[in-house]
Amino acid sequence: MVTVWVHTIIYAHPSLYLPQYTTKTLLHATTTCLTFHWYTTYMYRNYAKGGHVQQGKPWNHRTVYALIYAIFVFFGVSIGANGVLWAEILPALQMGEAMFGTLTLISPFISVFILLFAGQFVERIGKHHSMTFGLVMLVGASLSLSFARTPMHFGFVCALYGIGYGAVELSVNSVTMDWERERNITVMNKVHAAFCVGAVFSSLITGQLLGMGLTYQTILQIIVAIGAVIVVINQFVPYPPSHIEEGAAGAGAAIRLLIHNPIVLTLSMIGFFAAFGEGLAINWSVLHLRDLGATAFIGGAGFAIFNTVMFIGRMTNNAVVARFGVVQSVVFSAIAITVAGVIIAFTSDLWLAVIALGILGFGVAGPIPTTLTAGAQLVPGQNSALSGALMSMCYVSFIVGPPLIGIVAEKTTLQQALYATIVVGICLFLFARRLATITAQPATPTTNA
Repeated sequence: MVTVWVHTIIYAHPSLYLPQYTTKTLLHATTTCLTFHWYTTYMYRNYAKGGHVQQGKPWNHRTVYALIYAIFVFFGVSIGANGVLWAEILPALQMGEAMFGTLTLISPFISVFILLFAGQFVERIGKHHSMTFGLVMLVGASLSLSFARTPMHFGFVCALYGIGYGAVELSVNSVTMDWERERNITVMNKVHAAFCVGAVFSSLITGQLLGMGLTYQTILQIIVAIGAVIVVINQFVPYPPSHIEEGAAGAGAAIRLLIHNPIVLTLSMIGFFAAFGEGLAINWSVLHLRDLGATAFIGGAGFAIFNTVMFIGRMTNNAVVARFGVVQSVVFSAIAITVAGVIIAFTSDLWLAVIALGILGFGVAGPIPTTLTAGAQLVPGQNSALSGALMSMCYVSFIVGPPLIGIVAEKTTLQQALYATIVVGICLFLFARRLATITAQPATPTTNA
């Protein structure tokens, strides 16, 4: 084992003996990922005895909940920090915005493929192993990005991120569904709120660290260290058992659910439009505020308000679902998004636009975690395939949304392109009514975690 650790440390820091970027550096980064994954899997099989065979082992609901929460926080940390670091990384790689935008599409494309087709793989190897694989890919991506020197290497990093995001999304949402089923408690909104916590705080802290003179390479290596700790902890935490119906984990199970199950298709479209609305804010809100005359600080503050309200919305949405039901919760979200869209589209007042961002944050907070929980209740025994089907449509919206809005903004104006916010709200309302017509309201479990 000592040999493995020494091997990993040497490969993790090729700059110790490779002062300039070479092809070998890329190979060493890949070896790091594979070596670390081999080591953690070895420890896991021989000491933790978890994974797919762990299903009968006693598990602690508080420990699993804490682990799920930590994974979502790390998910947010990775994305939030990168959002700040891109401004430092692009000049270092001598990469323009057009190439950057093109290469970053690699990640969601790969994630969609994994979410749609990897359900069988997850159930075969166990959610522990798939979670480990996804986390290690995210750690490896950050590590590889810390010494990337060319756009080609950046494309490789985006592929690693795509694999990691897809595998972690598939695994962590499926494990959360298992947790909710065993405990009869709804926590999906709360754990998704952890993503907001990680994204907000990592973006603020990353900015502070850059201001203190730390390089983006050092910050990425800090993220690697955080992720490595979570990977190791994950090995020793037994998961709740999975209940898999016959045929639920077969090849293309997620595709079959989308095609043949109208409930899953409707839930996935609700997730698609909610993610589209979230993507509008993430990609275009600060630019819109700057167009209205906001300073850089006001623009950043407006985006922080959006994320803060989205966090509050996710923390309180359980109570909304418990009181009014899944359909009405989505209707409330649709109304909020539509109101925000009207304000954004038809006013040029800066402070009204900031308020609209807050309303939009509330609107997009609930639908995605709510559809995951509702899907597990309405389509039991297929959590991996269900998670893949629902989350794949969210990632499709991240592929379609940014270029679509960009094209419309170039032809007209950004404010006119943001009329799409109103369309998102209307579509959410229509699919909420569709859900009400094809299924009876599901029984909602208690909401205390």
